[in-house]
Amino acid sequence: MLKVDFHVHTYFSDGKKSPKDMVNFARKKGIYIAITDHDTSQGIKGVSNLGVIPGQEVTTEYGHVVILCQFPPSPPKGIGQLVDYSKENNCIVFPSHPFDILRAGIGDHVFNYKFDAIEIYNSKANRIANKKAKEASEKLSLPGLSNSDSHVPEALGSAYNKLPIEELNVEEILESIRKGKVEPIEVGLSGKAKFSIGVWYIQRKLRK
Repeated sequence: MLKVDFHVHTYFSDGKKSPKDMVNFARKKGIYIAITDHDTSQGIKGVSNLGVIPGQEVTTEYGHVVILCQFPPSPPKGIGQLVDYSKENNCIVFPSHPFDILRAGIGDHVFNYKFDAIEIYNSKANRIANKKAKEASEKLSLPGLSNSDSHVPEALGSAYNKLPIEELNVEEILESIRKGKVEPIEVGLSGKAKFSIGVWYIQRKLRK
């Protein structure tokens, strides 16, 4: 049984740490991760040999959508074209924190495109947003995913997914999501994680 977090950021977008640091922090907690930086696959190159799932959190015209592939993707930003790209390249595509309107959720557009899954629990989203995402996944009969959306290492482990796979194999992992063979686990952010997120948010604002 693998534990996997499909939504993690590094300093190649707005995360605090390097891809290698995030991989190592996650591995100490027994979790594998997908690196899903905003609109770039740059961070995957240096850790491709460390058992990482390649991905991106794409900023579409309606909000954020995550794509996971067997290779570092170079996806289009139009949401319709993104979904098509995913199908053509045997990837997985899902809306991240879809009903968190303060963090670029795509909202009711979840019902307009053929996604493979929906992020039903995001450790940084509010309870109502997560509840609406879960209801949408049930209405659409799509697998639900639980992800940390970590930008700091302390948030790793706040959410993950269990998959019936013994060893890391990206193709098997994507197929497991596709078939709904995934169990989302909601843990929640620790006090230490919340503090680190707050400090990192302030530091980023001061740098601008």
